[in-house]
Amino acid sequence: MNWNHALAAAVPVILAGSVGCAGEHIPPKSLVDARADYAQARNGLAMQLDPTDVHEADVSLQSAEQAFHDSPDDPSTNDLAIIADRKALFAESQAGVLKAQQDTQVAIQQLQTTRSQQLAMAQGQLGATQMQLQQQQQQTVADQQKLATLEANLKDARSTIAKIASIKDDDRGMVITLQGEVLFKTGKSDLKPAAMAKLDQIADALKSKEAPITVYGFTDNVGARDMNMDLSEHRAESVRTYLISKGVPQDLIKAEGKGPDSPVADNESIEGRAQNRRVELVVSPKK
Repeated sequence: MNWNHALAAAVPVILAGSVGCAGEHIPPKSLVDARADYAQARNGLAMQLDPTDVHEADVSLQSAEQAFHDSPDDPSTNDLAIIADRKALFAESQAGVLKAQQDTQVAIQQLQTTRSQQLAMAQGQLGATQMQLQQQQQQTVADQQKLATLEANLKDARSTIAKIASIKDDDRGMVITLQGEVLFKTGKSDLKPAAMAKLDQIADALKSKEAPITVYGFTDNVGARDMNMDLSEHRAESVRTYLISKGVPQDLIKAEGKGPDSPVADNESIEGRAQNRRVELVVSPKK
């Protein structure tokens, strides 16, 4: 049975009877309040969430209306109206409680969903971080192995080069020294054939070692400084160009002229000047 339809049919009949039989009697405030509160319950959340309480309020209101129709001055009429009003208010109150419970449940579900999503995201990020760390560790191990291999190769190269040139170590790395007379004619920057033979061996020893190389050219202090700087630069570049032609990677080798700077012996003697006229190949440690 549809209680809204039943009430819609019953209330006008009761009200008409009350006007006809009760005459000029004015409904008590309790009955007016009951009617208003019932209407609010019927048209609000109470009817949507718990129509049972609305039905009970409807039955009580009809009883109050009937009592007012039959005996408008009887005290029990007022009591019945108060009961009907309270049932209508109770229906609204219960609807409010149900709505709050539903809202709370929805909020809890949303919070649980959000937390689950956040947890899944955090786990995904943690997994990605762990993977990155693992990859970094693997790369570090690979780099260390590669470095160890390069150091072993350089050690082998050192043994080979030591047979044809002077080798020492300083804070720059491994320093290979070739005397100028071995490489060039006096005042020239073109390589001698014998120099090329030595550089062939050096290139073979260094070209696969992936170590940075700097070629420095040096002169004695005889003559103008500008001339010596220019000569040292050309000699260093000649050695660099030749080593590149023999397979040393171009991006790993550079040339620089030092002229008479950084002498290793006294320029006052013939022997000292001969030692100062040199080319140094500095093989830097792999970083």
